[in-house]
Amino acid sequence: MRALTLLSSGLLIPLSLFSQDSTAKPSTPFRRGQWATQFTVGSNFGSLGFLKFRTPTRALVLDVQLGGYHSEDATEDSSGTSQFAGLNSSAFTQLRFGWRRYGGGEPKIVTHYTFGLLAGFNHSATAGRGGNSIQQNGWSWGLFGDLGGTYLVTPKLGLGAMASGSLSYSTSTTEVQPVGGKSHRWQLGGSAVSASLVATLFF
Repeated sequence: MRALTLLSSGLLIPLSLFSQDSTAKPSTPFRRGQWATQFTVGSNFGSLGFLKFRTPTRALVLDVQLGGYHSEDATEDSSGTSQFAGLNSSAFTQLRFGWRRYGGGEPKIVTHYTFGLLAGFNHSATAGRGGNSIQQNGWSWGLFGDLGGTYLVTPKLGLGAMASGSLSYSTSTTEVQPVGGKSHRWQLGGSAVSASLVATLFF
């Protein structure tokens, strides 16, 4: 009988611990089904992201990076007439999708890390007089990760910092006019850890 009592107690203790864990108060102020918008500003990029919380500590993240520029050069002849001299243009976009894990500790501070997939497209073009031009289009696929922290100024606004890195495979095609020649290139590489500032709005 004593052995049966000890066995019953041994089974009940793990069950009671599991029950306590399942009903424990979340370590973050977030809730299942909550949405958030994330604005990121770094030294070389800016992005807009959206978060969907699946639990108080886990969220799906979709982040969109956009960038580009366009410039043209012109010269004037002796009569003051402006003439086209050349142009430079570049644009890129990158999508990142992954899982983010949040952790608490301090009342208004949460930490987080993210792992996921990325895909991107970039375009660049240069042109000069006489119809000479070079165009390049490229695609990239890979993995990314980030680590950061957020200070909750209010329940709806968080300010923080984040460090991120990535590893990607990219392909590109370059076309030269008026020659009409094309070249193809592939590359495997990664980005070093880069720091950025983050503002998050929680709904």
